Order: sequence, then C-alpha cells, then structure tokens
Amino acid sequence: MKNTILSRLSPALLAAVALSALSSVAFAQQPGQQPPGKSNWDIRLGGGGLVQPDYEGSDDYEIELIPLLMVNYRDLVFLRGPTLGANVFTLQGPGPGDVLQIGPLAHYRSGRDQDDNDDLRGMGDIDGAIELGGFITYSTGPWSAGLTVLSDVSDSHDGLMAELSAGHRLSLGPKLMLRSEISATWADDDYTQAFYGVTASQAMRSGMPQYQAESGFKDAGITLDLDYRVTENWSVTGRLGYKRILGDAADSPLVQDRGSENQFSTGLFVSYRF
Repeated sequence: MKNTILSRLSPALLAAVALSALSSVAFAQQPGQQPPGKSNWDIRLGGGGLVQPDYEGSDDYEIELIPLLMVNYRDLVFLRGPTLGANVFTLQGPGPGDVLQIGPLAHYRSGRDQDDNDDLRGMGDIDGAIELGGFITYSTGPWSAGLTVLSDVSDSHDGLMAELSAGHRLSLGPKLMLRSEISATWADDDYTQAFYGVTASQAMRSGMPQYQAESGFKDAGITLDLDYRVTENWSVTGRLGYKRILGDAADSPLVQDRGSENQFSTGLFVSYRF
C-alpha cells in the first residue's frame, strides 16, 4: 500500500515547508512592497537549443529545443521553467544585498523513455514526475547559497532529492554578466534505483547485470552562464555545464558499461524581458 504524501516526506522537508508556512504569519516583514514606478511583474520569454546527454549517465548527446519562461510577481511568486515557487519569508540582512528567503516549491521532472536511446532498450519507461518541496536561499552581494528539497508525489520515481548550491555574479561590463554556480545533489534509494538500478526483469530484457542502487550523493557539477544584454529588453545567454556522476549512480551498468560519469552540456538562448 502506498504511503500518504506526508508520511513519505523526510523530516527535513517537512521542517522546510512548515517553516515557510509559519513564517508568513509570524513575521511582519514580507516581500511584495515594490519601489515607486517599478512594475509588479517581471517576465522573460524566449527559447534556445541545448546540447546534453540523451539521459542521466549517457555518453550520447542530443540537441534539444527548449522554451524559456521566467515570471516573477513582486518577488513573491515565481515561475522558472518547470518550477513554481513562492518567497513566503524574506528577511533583509544588515547589508543592502543581504537577503534570506524561504518558501515552498512545485517542480515537474521529465521522465525517461526507453526509445530515447538504444542503451535503454529493455529498461522500460519512467513517467514524468510532479515533485513538491521547499527551499532556503541566502544572498549577500554577488554571492548566493541555497538548499532545495523535492519529493515525488506522483508515483513516478517515488524518490526524494536535496540539492546544495552556491553561486556568484560577476559584471564584465555594462551589458555583460557572468553567472557561475556549483551544486551537489543527494538522492534517496527510490530515485537512484528508478534511474540507475537494474531489476531482475530489466536485466533479462536489456542484457545488463542486475544492480541495486542505494542512496547517496549522485552528482556534483558546475554551470557557467554568460548573459549579453543586446538592448534594454533583448538578451542572449550562452551556457556551459559539467556534471560528474557519483556514488551508486556512477557504479550503475547504465553508466559504467553503456554511458559515462562525465556529463557535459552547452546551449544558447535568446529572451525578451517585458
């Protein structure tokens, strides 16, 4: 019998979500007060192409066309691609750029189709997942750090993940900005087994050895984004990314025998800011 959503969420995730909800009542200093003359809405719309592995752990690459949509309302509710969130608690620090924010998240994670790559034949499909969770971020000047925790509530991979990240913004001129971020992702055994494990039936169909994947840090990586503001509204962004698969995920036959621990990505995007 499937557990209820609450019973499947870790204490850390429940604490993050509970703190987010309580903070909206307990603290008077809330987001939403905009400077005079500034619009309540910040919208970026565009798209581009991204070269990335066919699946997590693959050494085959594909070019994927990706729409870009980012919406921010009064620094309270935001939509960043497949992620919807809310800054229900915002606390200003001693400096003008020191900000602590906490809130809930909803995220859609793409699944995996065994027809995406010949190396996946016999592994079956993994449906796209609806994940719920929370985040906490702290920014000071050009530096930022955060923790995001998400759990599948749609019976797709049934897993839970936590991502630690740290980022930096560097102005290279009046129109050029370099953004860098390092991150590490921990996943429980449900997630790692779904994406990296090989069951007995999958082993028979795919020809790979049976493999049981356990929880642990599954990857660490770095991303570099170079933003060029062509006009006040139009921007072009180039991206370079590298991710190293770790732990039980790296030991999977999907990675060791048929893929690679080294995962690269690069892309170019054009966007318009309303």
